[in-house]
Amino acid sequence: MKQITKTILRSTPVLYLTAILLKIWVGFIYLSCRKTIIGQQHAKKLQNIKDTFIITIWHRSLLLAPKTLLKSKSYASLSSNHADGKIALIYAKLTGVTPIQGSGTGTASQKPVKDKKGAAALRKILRYLGNNKSVWLTADMPPGPAFECGRGIIAIARLSQKPILATAIRTKNEIIIEKAWDKFIIPKPFGKMVIAYGEPLWVPRDADKATLEACRLQLEKNINELNEKAENLLKG
Repeated sequence: MKQITKTILRSTPVLYLTAILLKIWVGFIYLSCRKTIIGQQHAKKLQNIKDTFIITIWHRSLLLAPKTLLKSKSYASLSSNHADGKIALIYAKLTGVTPIQGSGTGTASQKPVKDKKGAAALRKILRYLGNNKSVWLTADMPPGPAFECGRGIIAIARLSQKPILATAIRTKNEIIIEKAWDKFIIPKPFGKMVIAYGEPLWVPRDADKATLEACRLQLEKNINELNEKAENLLKG
């Protein structure tokens, strides 16, 4: 019986229904909240140019993340092959984002990347960035550590020579799942919402190992500071 239930829950119709309900719920939350945008000048700087870029956020803010995407741009995004990843893939399609199936490219823990699908996904990401499609990625990847920027996004920025736009989106009413690896956030409607953008970060093409690590730490700091600013505004 448990196996049957598990099969049903992982079936394509159930996954589609879950993704559709998520999209409706997130849209309702967004419309019901009073919004404040900070760092809008950084977003406009990239929105007004024809070139592509990488937009990123902590994994915990995944539900509201599509609301940080800049209009007039098209996007591709990475999604994994497990059940949650399949929901994210369908959710991405529903929000107009082109999904790229594959795994993350390692974490800040210096874990080596051996997955062939991850390498294939990296090639697809670089292809999209070179063909007028920006890429949306989470800076930290499952299974963690949370709030630590992975090396993959820095490698992508170096290879593509595209800037990284750090973002954060937080609401006054939110539930934090403390037991989740990323302290996942479930937003609630009828409150304040803060959307924050940071200054674009460029990674030099000729960056050595020390420079790449400095860029990784800087991006990590940028996203944490944006979340802190958002939290402080919500407290006021």
